[in-house]
Order: sequence, then structure tokens, then C-alpha cells
Amino acid sequence: MQKLSYLDASKTKPIWEIEEKSRIEILLNKKHSLYLENEIFTLEAEKTKEQIQIKMSLDKKDNSFHYPIECVYIKESFDENEQEIALNIIDYLDLYWGNYFNEERNVFIPIDWSKHEFEGKFFYLRGFVRNLSLENEADAFLKKYGLGEYDIHSITSET
Repeated sequence: MQKLSYLDASKTKPIWEIEEKSRIEILLNKKHSLYLENEIFTLEAEKTKEQIQIKMSLDKKDNSFHYPIECVYIKESFDENEQEIALNIIDYLDLYWGNYFNEERNVFIPIDWSKHEFEGKFFYLRGFVRNLSLENEADAFLKKYGLGEYDIHSITSET
């Protein structure tokens, strides 16, 4: 099995133009607006020759809550409709978010890659919750005392 990696944007190409991606984000934010608590959805949709990758994040505006869900679809052939597959994955994630809100935010995607199937397509998901505001405060505290000068890679890196 191929090693799953959510690739850096420098190694991928966007699936949609910025305007189209923004329209999808607006729809997601409108659809779930009743449940959002000073939060916003953001979307990344990228492709390479080998894979399609989607990241849908729910972020509190003060950075105290950051919940990205990463998805990787390994292409079966080079002529697959990338936009159709990306929309299929977005539909799946949209259903997840609906369930997440209905279950009072107590349903989480595993931190390790897990295989999922939707509309006849198999893909891999992982998710994790972070408090970026607190992480930044901790980094500043450690730096103030000459600590924390470590090269820590994000979980979304290719490591």
C-alpha cells in the first residue's frame, strides 16, 4: 500500500479556481450557520497525478479551536473526474459535520488515517483538534526562557 501523505500546497495544484472554492466555503458556512459559534469553515482542494486531497477545517476566529479533517483519495486512473471526486468527498464531510453538530460535537474522525467509502469511492481521512492560540502562548513562554527552539513538524507534513 502507498504511504498516505497530505502534501504541501507547493507540490499540488488546485482543483478549482479561488472563486469556486470560495463559493463552496460560503455554502458550507450558510448551511451550518445555526451551529457555528464564532467559527468558520475553510476548504483546501488540491490534486497531483497520483492523488486528490481535501482539507476541510472548522476554525474559531480567536484560534482557540482548529479542527482540520484531511482526506486523501488515491487515483485509480489518470482520466478520473477530479472535480466530481472532490465534490463527492466534500458531500461526505458535509454529512460528517452535520452529525458532529447533531451529536453536540462529540463525534471525531480518528487521528490516524482511516479508510472510508462513499458513493462507490474509497478514500482516507484523519482529523485532529488543536488550540492554536494556546500553542502560540506556550511557544512564546518557552522562547522567553530560552527553550522551545525545536523543529516540530505539523501533523499535516509528509513525515
